[in-house]
Amino acid sequence: MDIDSFGMDKTNIIRMPSKPSERRLLHGKVPGDYFFLELAERPKGPLAIALGGREYCSREYRVERRTYPFVTLEFVATGRGELRLGEGAPMRLSAGSVFAYGPGLQVNMAATEEKMTKYFVCLAGRGAKELLKSPVNLWGRCQNFRAHAQLREIFDLLIREGQEHGPKTEALCLNTFHRLQLKLEQAQLMIGSVPDPFQESFLRCKLLVNEDPVRFASLSDLATAGGVSLPTLHRLFRRYQGVTPYQYLTRKKMNQAAQDLIGTDMLVKEVAEKIGFIDPLHFSRVFKNVHGVSPMRLRESLSD
Repeated sequence: MDIDSFGMDKTNIIRMPSKPSERRLLHGKVPGDYFFLELAERPKGPLAIALGGREYCSREYRVERRTYPFVTLEFVATGRGELRLGEGAPMRLSAGSVFAYGPGLQVNMAATEEKMTKYFVCLAGRGAKELLKSPVNLWGRCQNFRAHAQLREIFDLLIREGQEHGPKTEALCLNTFHRLQLKLEQAQLMIGSVPDPFQESFLRCKLLVNEDPVRFASLSDLATAGGVSLPTLHRLFRRYQGVTPYQYLTRKKMNQAAQDLIGTDMLVKEVAEKIGFIDPLHFSRVFKNVHGVSPMRLRESLSD
């Protein structure tokens, strides 16, 4: 995200500065995934999510903002960086760093490691600033949370909801943000308690599956990517998810297959190959075990 200065007129509508570099809500040279719901700044209107997203910042990433029009929460998922909010001292950013800023607060930020991945969500309306002061006070501050894999899951959900553009998108995004608040509050209560490295290992493996289930042809591939042994992978999923890793990975693959069958014209055998099944008959049996209908029956139901 990159912006320099904004001014407000008496009707609470953004008065955009004259310089092109001061009009940007997003950093034009940073790749990312975004959603946009409401870009009119209105501090006296109902609380709403304005925009949000995920950004992949290279080592050259630099931002200097005198102010920003929206109350904003940011979360660093991977990589390292440096941050200064207002007149405060410089702070280090790393995986799990969460901070908030907005109108009237100067922000200087830079990446210090290749590909710092960070998420953000911007709020508009009454009480936006207060939401980031209580129950967890992040306004003008940076705090690190150990359960950052869980925070990333919620941010990923927020982006998916925001990109849907359905009749309930705004309400779903706001509901997801409140869930994020509860998770931050829970994580703050756990600060100082003994960390659970096993849960962190489980969340790391689960996130790998959620991001790209098709990537893993076997559980051994998943265990290697997650940095755990195969027996440990089984114990982690049984303990924290209540299912085997095979069941979880298969469910995710079959969900992807269902999306392709519903949303594309791909043949069943093409969908099977895409998610790693050489034998279409084996794929069909597994699909029916998971979803209760065969791939062909699902495809036929779309034209019923």
